[in-house]
Amino acid sequence: MEALDLESAKKLLVQSDKSTYVKLLENENYYNSLLDFERELYPLLVNRDVNVWKKYANDTSISKEARLRSAYLYSYLSKKPLNLRFKADKLKGKVSFYYNNKVEDGDGFARYYGLKNGLDDLRFNQYKNTGSF
Repeated sequence: MEALDLESAKKLLVQSDKSTYVKLLENENYYNSLLDFERELYPLLVNRDVNVWKKYANDTSISKEARLRSAYLYSYLSKKPLNLRFKADKLKGKVSFYYNNKVEDGDGFARYYGLKNGLDDLRFNQYKNTGSF
């Protein structure tokens, strides 16, 4: 790491593998707190290639709920809708972006994918601007 320039070192430190993304997308299996979930998610959303979310939206090895969440994140960040190969209305019950969020406050993209809610814009923008919650 000492031989790398600062930018290359930063990139290596924040690289994530598939398990990190799947953990966030399958959040009902891993998180008991919205804040813990956001602490891991937001750094991956800031200054990242949005196509990683598109890739997981089409990954049939993860659940349909996770694929909906991934498609939502792709659309939220890129402002482009993504067509999925399945319909959200075929799932039992309405899916929340963070599984334990019962509030129906979905933005346009969340509703497009049949999600009950999406990212909290205020909290995400605060993180983007200040780097803290």
